[in-house]
Amino acid sequence: PYAAYLSCGYNQFVESAFMHWLSNGRQPNGMVFRMQGFDEGVFGGHFHTANAPPVFGVPGLDVLCYSNGHDWTRGLRVALDTAERGGVAMMLDSTALLNRKHVVRGDGAWQFEFP
Repeated sequence: PYAAYLSCGYNQFVESAFMHWLSNGRQPNGMVFRMQGFDEGVFGGHFHTANAPPVFGVPGLDVLCYSNGHDWTRGLRVALDTAERGGVAMMLDSTALLNRKHVVRGDGAWQFEFP
């Protein structure tokens, strides 16, 4: 879930996206990755909030990024649909933004209905 841990399976991850792209979709490698990718996060210090820009530019990888939980939920459905079709999707998010409830303390302006 954290960018610092992507290195453990980076080659397999890149190869799965690349092979799906290179085969023009004939090699299904459907999967969804969710990563904390930017911002300050909410816990864990540097290792749990590392940035993930090295994943950008991987052929065959769909990168989805959200600013709130409402969009994240809708995006999860898109990512799962991509995986069902054999593609590789990465949900790159900010834990701090996904956990935010207020724009100004106590206003509830960042709370949304479940889509």
